[in-house]
Amino acid sequence: MNRLHGFAAVLVAGACAALALSSCATQPDATRSAPSDVAGESRPAYLVSPCNLGEKWDQARMLKVARYDAPDVDDSLLQIYGPVVANGSCTDADIIRWLELRRSTGESDLICRITYYDDDFSGLTYPIGCAVPVLVVTDASR
Repeated sequence: MNRLHGFAAVLVAGACAALALSSCATQPDATRSAPSDVAGESRPAYLVSPCNLGEKWDQARMLKVARYDAPDVDDSLLQIYGPVVANGSCTDADIIRWLELRRSTGESDLICRITYYDDDFSGLTYPIGCAVPVLVVTDASR
């Protein structure tokens, strides 16, 4: 009789282990139905490409100047938001540093970092405007 209880305990323990392991398995449809993943699938490559703003040395003028590479956006967005567009991966610090370099050399500092909206209902990402960081210095405590 004691042997039967031991066998039942092992059988129950094995069933519990199998159930626990099967619940940890990844379900193929589970990752596709997450709302954040659906919106991320339509996110343009523009948001993940490296920053297209920087600096370079100008041999002719013998000074450091702002470098601008073509952004990873379609031409239709350049027509809407202007000819100088920062990639979405550019940080606020990258843009502010670039702006300061442009101003120091007397060049135009107009730039646009396109702001996108992730619509969870339709699963689309689309542009809604420009954002440009501004350095603000105050005497307020931090």
